[in-house]
Amino acid sequence: MYGKTAFNARRDEYKSKLMKEFEISGKKVNIPETWLDINWSTFLKFTKIIKSYDEELKKQEESDSDKEYAEVLLNLDFNTKILSFWTGCTIEEVSHWDMQEANEIMKQISFVNQEYVPIDIKSFTIGEEKFFLPKDLMRKSSFGRYIEAEQLEIQSSMIDQGKIEYMPRQIAILCKKEGEEEKLDDDVIDKRAKMFEQLDMATIWDVAFFLNKLEQGLLTSFLTYQVVEEVMQQKEQQKAQ
Repeated sequence: MYGKTAFNARRDEYKSKLMKEFEISGKKVNIPETWLDINWSTFLKFTKIIKSYDEELKKQEESDSDKEYAEVLLNLDFNTKILSFWTGCTIEEVSHWDMQEANEIMKQISFVNQEYVPIDIKSFTIGEEKFFLPKDLMRKSSFGRYIEAEQLEIQSSMIDQGKIEYMPRQIAILCKKEGEEEKLDDDVIDKRAKMFEQLDMATIWDVAFFLNKLEQGLLTSFLTYQVVEEVMQQKEQQKAQ
């Protein structure tokens, strides 16, 4: 995995490059090297394979069959599906691969099982459009911003529960073009959420990291705002007396 500084410096340069090419059993396949090679839409499909494996593993743990043998078969089936998914080869093609070749591919995509080191970004570009992350969601303390923050908090809880399908919409709510108004129309959010399904997962994780930091300070900021409001009301009441 690239270090944080190097990864950030090479992000735009790397996006223009092709994925790593392998030749296996006489067939050329392209394999992702980093999260920049994987868009959200592809990653969502990958998580469904993971979920299916977890469900099967849980069933085996609850059964009375030979757990060790069953787990070996399950892992073999799972790894075959993973290789098929990332290479685009059929299950049958993968099943005939040399074990050493298969292991090389698995090593290449092992980064998907490692923790991503996020970069503190301020903006990102998709196509020709540039979007900015807000500097401070609660700074203006406007009602519209607070409602937006609440909406983000609800969707974040969905993501925490493993429902990553909400991530593009969350980013569509949070990130805006320069000079755009605080509250966007639902139609605009819907269109951008669809577009953000093609964002690379490095950007998705970076925005998620920012959002997590934002939420940590959200409750404190709002409570502080409430305290200030109460103090101001008390002062106004004292003046009226």
